[in-house]
Amino acid sequence: MRHEVLVSLTRGSLIESRHIGAYCVVENGRVLAARGDVDSPYFMRSAAKPFQALAVVQSGAVDKYQLTDQELALCVGSHNGSPEHAQTAHSIFKKCGESPDLLRCGGHRPLGRDVYEEYIRTDFAYGRLEDNCSGKHAGMVAAAKAWGEPPESYAEEDHRVQRHIRDAVAAYTDVPSEKIETALDGCAVPSFALGVRQMATGISRFVTRDHNKDADRIFDAVQRHPDMVAGEGRFDTRLMRAGEGNLLAKMGAEGVQVVGAADRGLGIAVKILDGGARAVRGVVAGLLRQFDVLDVDHLVEWAIRTRDGEPVGEMRVTL
Repeated sequence: MRHEVLVSLTRGSLIESRHIGAYCVVENGRVLAARGDVDSPYFMRSAAKPFQALAVVQSGAVDKYQLTDQELALCVGSHNGSPEHAQTAHSIFKKCGESPDLLRCGGHRPLGRDVYEEYIRTDFAYGRLEDNCSGKHAGMVAAAKAWGEPPESYAEEDHRVQRHIRDAVAAYTDVPSEKIETALDGCAVPSFALGVRQMATGISRFVTRDHNKDADRIFDAVQRHPDMVAGEGRFDTRLMRAGEGNLLAKMGAEGVQVVGAADRGLGIAVKILDGGARAVRGVVAGLLRQFDVLDVDHLVEWAIRTRDGEPVGEMRVTL
């Protein structure tokens, strides 16, 4: 591995922290820029959700169960766990005639800070529907049902839903399906390990208009409902709103991010090896600015501050 320092954080006159990682920028199949080890495999985690949502469309579930754009967008989401997110996931189950009891995603503290604090104040017992992956899993259940496959085993690696997703990832990234290493994600479905170059290639193709009508349908849904992909205050939602219909942004756990710009067929993939989300946001903002996609510096906290708000340092990105 060729480790590259992408982000440094200063305090006073000294560098206090550094983040190493890799990024790749692809436009219409051509690599525009790359740093770090862009070929060793890293797990995409939730950055794979746009590809996983293809099963929901290609199974016929969207049309058969008359899923709304809001519901389809939630299938791409790592959402805040708000009541609206949970209700939207529940609606998918209701439409396909299955129970949320089938959810294999487990449950965790909601990602939305305000949402979590409200649940604490009201003593609300959040569960699987509030899990950030509940929309993805609800979509997988709907796909299994539409294909006439057993919905209760939708998360198993040899289930038709998971095989279809793996083949879709392979087709978009130019990696043979049998060459893609997998392991269980935190939500208990397969996660795919790919090089950063391959991730960038995949998201570039995904957002290229008219490349695939099913991907276009997913892209259009998330543009109409970016709040379903993350939620209020979250980077993905704010970034897509700033892109005004042009960007698809999807984070993954442990320092992964993909961003696609539809107007240019441009894909960005970033992996920060220590999993630091603040570093990911800085690199993404820097790359979007450098390649004249969009200036989103206002979405990143560049200053290092005291608890009283006094600036004492800064985050610096090396591209």
